[in-house]
Amino acid sequence: MRKIAAMLIVATLFAPYIISVGVVPTKVSALPDPIKPTIVFDMGHGQYTDTIFAAEDAWLENNLTAMGFNVIWAWGGLNDTILEDATGLMIGGIYGSTNGFTAAEITAVSDWFNEGNKFLWVGSDSDFSGYAYINNNASLILDAVGSHVYPEAISISDAYSNCNASYRVVANGTSTDPFVASIVDGVDGVLMHGPTSLYGSTSGAEGTDVVALENTTIENVYPLMYYGASATITDSDLVPPLAHNDGESGKFVATSLEVMAGTDETGAIIVSGASPYGDYQPMTTNEYYGVAMTGMTFVTQAIAFGMEKAAGSLIVFDMSHGQYTDTIFAAEDAWLENNLTDAGFQVVWAWGGLNDTILARARGLMIGGIYGSTNGFTAAEITAVSDWFNEGNKFLWVGSDSDFSGYAYINNNASLILDAVGSHVYPEAISISDAYSNCNASYRVVANGTSTDPFVASIVDGVDGVLMHGPTSLYGSTSGAEGTDVVALENTTIENVYPLMYYGASATITDSDLVPPLAHNDGESGKFVATTIEINAGEDGTGVIVVSGASPYGDYQPMTTNEYYGVAMTGMTFVTQVIGFGMDFAMFPYEPTPAPFAIDPMLLLAIGVGVVVLIIIVVVVVKRK
Repeated sequence: MRKIAAMLIVATLFAPYIISVGVVPTKVSALPDPIKPTIVFDMGHGQYTDTIFAAEDAWLENNLTAMGFNVIWAWGGLNDTILEDATGLMIGGIYGSTNGFTAAEITAVSDWFNEGNKFLWVGSDSDFSGYAYINNNASLILDAVGSHVYPEAISISDAYSNCNASYRVVANGTSTDPFVASIVDGVDGVLMHGPTSLYGSTSGAEGTDVVALENTTIENVYPLMYYGASATITDSDLVPPLAHNDGESGKFVATSLEVMAGTDETGAIIVSGASPYGDYQPMTTNEYYGVAMTGMTFVTQAIAFGMEKAAGSLIVFDMSHGQYTDTIFAAEDAWLENNLTDAGFQVVWAWGGLNDTILARARGLMIGGIYGSTNGFTAAEITAVSDWFNEGNKFLWVGSDSDFSGYAYINNNASLILDAVGSHVYPEAISISDAYSNCNASYRVVANGTSTDPFVASIVDGVDGVLMHGPTSLYGSTSGAEGTDVVALENTTIENVYPLMYYGASATITDSDLVPPLAHNDGESGKFVATTIEINAGEDGTGVIVVSGASPYGDYQPMTTNEYYGVAMTGMTFVTQVIGFGMDFAMFPYEPTPAPFAIDPMLLLAIGVGVVVLIIIVVVVVKRK
């Protein structure tokens, strides 16, 4: 009985903790991308090595497959057929002087890449002992696609950073540029077996306008890995290096990334001084001659980044429906475009309406609140947006406004778009004012509440106030249709819908027309929802929709405004972080998973006290026995 009593005491003490463990979304496990982006690996030019193919190459394929990519090994050369469904192409350093690329193969690669939204990795090698043909062939491919980076006609050795021989070089320097931080995260050493270094061409042509990438910046080109300070150039043939000198030592560039490449500036190119797969010993090697490295991490992260940028870089901003304001376009809108460009996105302003042509290459579409009762969306435009979004893996942001003084058409039109894509969030037919949280007037509202949900923490990080000029609030539809199954998002959860920003407690609803609000009441005050994000949206559940009670760009004064009437805000941070998150999630959806097991500090203290009490009880019982 005493044992049972003790067990009951323990169960009682721990029961509050056991039943209080909750589940919160967090970015943990990736889901396969429904598009199944295909990456072709060239094996038709001597890259195959049986032991490597069974080990490092198989491991690389497994990792990429687990990340949602579809790997195809091309054994019969490069042509339109093998490249037809590919988003990515990996070309390792070739081997065998008779295994060079044909003119037809070079044309096929060039045509494929210049279709747009493609990722290309070209590996190279040293030119030691008659192997100049390897880099010559790599350069043929790179020149055909207008690359700004090429392999030098040299060999690199390193007497200190190596795997038991100076030609088994370990590149140990990584970029500090925040743009490529996710590529080099956790990377401290990558095998570059018998490698070369890289040089830049400011004009994008082999051998012309040559620069050393260690000390010269080329727009859209980012060095990723560097050799160590003791890396030394050896030139063993009659072809001199172009950007360096024989015998020179230093932290030469080993691997680079170029974005906005190709004829339509939507491609991504990686060039490396060694081969990322196949070959004698590839960059994916994680241990060699007892030296531990992080090559597999680097290669997989670089591929994922390149594929994402290539397949998801284009964002269309609608300017066809009265969103344009000259002063805003020259200031806040230009600043937003610059920030998005710096983040690797390509911005296109759509002045002639929304149609299949303007949306063909877009991953994202921004629709600000329209202006002008004759500027509404046509049925053809609504269909074009719906068809585009339901292709899957798309990001859509729809802004709205208040319906004050005859402006009901703004939200009516926003709702037409949202209803067409099956959104679960819509703008209310009201106006929001705030006598306290504003920019010198109650209608210049500052939304000052951010979500505490860990899933969207990266979106609201650093955000404390966003201008919502003459705004509305949002309501939810549990059935995903305008005006039906309506709920207030402040107190009702809809699966996959996350409020991002809230108005302050003093925000007040004013309804100035005959159309009543659906989820709220005229004159009601409270922390209404100002902006939401919905994931797993669209017909195949891979889309992302953001809805906001004001316009994120253009308009009278957009959400990106960081200072207005002397009030400092963080709107630009918020808008750019929302877009970055949404574009990333649309391309590579993942499933929110339970947070790691954690103990509340106060609960831990209570458990500790309980344990002490239990020990005292046990001691007393034992003594009495």
